[in-house]
Amino acid sequence: MTGRPRVHSYADGEFMLAYGPIDGPQILVLQPLFEEMNRCRAFVAGLCRTLAARGIGCWLPDLPGAGESMRALESVGWADWNAASDAAAALIAAETGIVPLSVSIRGGALIEPERSPRRWRFSPTTGRSLLSDLRRSALASGSDPATPAGYRIGSDLVAGLETANLPAGSPIRTLRLMSDDREADRRIEGSPIWRRPEPISDPTMLMLVADDITDWTRA
Repeated sequence: MTGRPRVHSYADGEFMLAYGPIDGPQILVLQPLFEEMNRCRAFVAGLCRTLAARGIGCWLPDLPGAGESMRALESVGWADWNAASDAAAALIAAETGIVPLSVSIRGGALIEPERSPRRWRFSPTTGRSLLSDLRRSALASGSDPATPAGYRIGSDLVAGLETANLPAGSPIRTLRLMSDDREADRRIEGSPIWRRPEPISDPTMLMLVADDITDWTRA
């Protein structure tokens, strides 16, 4: 059950990978958004494989307009991402009989399912901060700020991100890096791999994160 991930279709033809067993704890993993997703891809995949080997089911969806999605990002609105997150959680519950917990990294925390019973976050941030980072990156590289980092982002998605804050509600656990002084339940050693120019992983930080999620799912 911990070998190659299984591929599921959800939310009108988007793809979601499933790692690990369908009994025991189930988590919906919400990746960073935009270029941060690409930089963290190896880290997130390694995290899912590690957790799956520990008996935790991990579900990793591609959002509309992202990853392997066939939909153009410029056609995607903020409500589409929120609806996709809810649809992913609904599919997991239907497949396993278990309402999934949510595990999010960076901007992924902005689109947690409304009915998530518990939420775990790593370095969560606001939508406005993500947009600012994209625009700074565009200016630094000399590219067009209207298409930061090569992304054509529709006006509805931009408007949603401008006002998107972290959802409240069910119990939340937040991890941050030692270099981050914002509110957190725990801080760990590591570097912000989502800011690196090339996609990398960090095996030591990955194990710290995996250990924390493992303990949290079983609490």
